[in-house]
Amino acid sequence: MSYPDGTCGVKLFASFLFLVLLCAFESFAGPPVTLVLEHVTVIDATGRAPQSDQTVVIVGGRIAAIGPTESAKFEKTAQVLDARGKYLIPGLWDMHVHLAGVNADPSWSKDTLLPLLLANGITGVRDMGGDLNALLSWRRDIESGALLGPHIVAAGPWLASRGKPSPEQIPVANAGEARATVRDLKQRGADFIKIISLPSRDAFFAVADEARKQNISFVGHLPLEVGAAEASNAGMRSIEHFFYSEFVLSFSSQEDELRKRLLEARKNRDATAWENIELQADASYSEEKAAALFQTLKKNGTWVTPTLASLDITSHPEAWKLDDSNLEYIPRSLAKEWRASLNDAHMKEGAAQLRRLSANDWKLTREMHRAGMPLLVGSDSLDPFVFPGDSLHRELAEFVQAGFTPMEALQAATQGAAQFLGRQKELGTIETGKTADLVLLDANPVENISNTRRIFAVIRNGQYLDRAALDALLARARAVAAAVPPTK
Repeated sequence: MSYPDGTCGVKLFASFLFLVLLCAFESFAGPPVTLVLEHVTVIDATGRAPQSDQTVVIVGGRIAAIGPTESAKFEKTAQVLDARGKYLIPGLWDMHVHLAGVNADPSWSKDTLLPLLLANGITGVRDMGGDLNALLSWRRDIESGALLGPHIVAAGPWLASRGKPSPEQIPVANAGEARATVRDLKQRGADFIKIISLPSRDAFFAVADEARKQNISFVGHLPLEVGAAEASNAGMRSIEHFFYSEFVLSFSSQEDELRKRLLEARKNRDATAWENIELQADASYSEEKAAALFQTLKKNGTWVTPTLASLDITSHPEAWKLDDSNLEYIPRSLAKEWRASLNDAHMKEGAAQLRRLSANDWKLTREMHRAGMPLLVGSDSLDPFVFPGDSLHRELAEFVQAGFTPMEALQAATQGAAQFLGRQKELGTIETGKTADLVLLDANPVENISNTRRIFAVIRNGQYLDRAALDALLARARAVAAAVPPTK
């Protein structure tokens, strides 16, 4: 959506509000100071048990020292905080978001979604389809310190087999166009290539080959013509979502036959046949095929992002709360559109179908985890009622429901994300020398994963944001969302 008559007003309002709120952060301006957290329980996400009564020293945006409080040493001019009764975890990563496309318009999302994510303890995101120019601009400002927000890793527009060009997608008609798009996105500064659909097997393998030549990874949805093992062998770095038949087919003992029938159903636009075939794929799940596929994915370093919370929310519109407080962070016109969709019979029918077809997704998550498959924690926000920040905490709870321990879920959203991104030397765990992206909690998340919501403070690159500062960020986000003019 666009606001030709109102965008300027939103920007002016946001700028004014930013000046008003500077007082919440002015104590952090100037030369970097040493920040010390005393008597804190450290959950470092390495797999070690929580370490109580620790002191963490942060200097210049990095963790300078960690050790027992009784033997801690630091300069007298340090800012010392008594964190007795608090729990320190690494900053969380949401590995599947849409911040500048789909439902999120950059004209307002920068000043609503970025602070909303940070206030929810999310210090890094992987954007899976959006306006690349906006995302790269925001990242430059964030990394320079001019803008407060999470790290951003971005694909820019995804590749699609149909539709019109837009900030979030580039349609490609053949293998040649697919290759050219990969080269163009690499030249523009994309961090990776995202596939949502492709017109043929040839186009898929052209993307894989060109991505290898350009030294850029590719991720996304599986085309119906390509199996998961084939995609992994071709270098696909992550597969997004379980609830698409393209992935489910790869576990079926009847894969070849059902794939042919699904292609025919797609050609004929036969939704009933499509659903029946998907249900047959679920019913013919082969443990032997699954075990072999898991080994292939692990060997090739192909990760999977289940997005279970998004699936649960999208398939249960009857549970949507029309007075959800998170709607305050969404422009009124978009919130109104989401509420109105509850009266759409087609939407309800689609949700019911999704609910039927996705019943085994939690089982599949459990089986992958048991097999030692690496999984990424991603929310797929901003889908309807899939709110940035909140939905990441819901996804952590879904991981636990699917068989992860709270510690394992926490590691997936911290250490696992850093490992996937190749940034484990600087992020993902609480260790000396790493970037000080941290979250201070009021309760122990290892005892109950829902305690990741109980945020006392966030430390972003060494900058300490207490509850008052986080509340100021949220107030700014709500005010900007409320000021967005209605769509015409």
